Amino acid sequence: MLTVEAGDNAEAILLRVRGEIDMGTAPILRRGLDDAAARRTDERPVVLDLSGVGFLASAGLALLVEYHRTLLDRGAALRVVSNGGPVLRAIQVSSLDKVLTVYPSAEAALAADHASG
Repeated sequence: MLTVEAGDNAEAILLRVRGEIDMGTAPILRRGLDDAAARRTDERPVVLDLSGVGFLASAGLALLVEYHRTLLDRGAALRVVSNGGPVLRAIQVSSLDKVLTVYPSAEAALAADHASG
């Protein structure tokens, strides 16, 4: 089972994901990302908190790359949160840590704007 909880604030659109992301559950994540991308009316980033994810298969990795590119094209960013474990390993093994910006916590992802500007 995969759950995606969405929340908006002045700094970002935050998606908290729990469960396992594989070929069967990737469509649930896609719907959450589609909804987040549709709700964006400004340059706020989408923060995708995968701290509650225990498994990330290639179908999930492909979605991360797709939405990273989609949001970049729209002038925004996808910020991925992983506190280590299998999600971060999957991102690193696939070399997506060179493409995606990964933060250790949602707080760090949200604070990134303040640190850079």
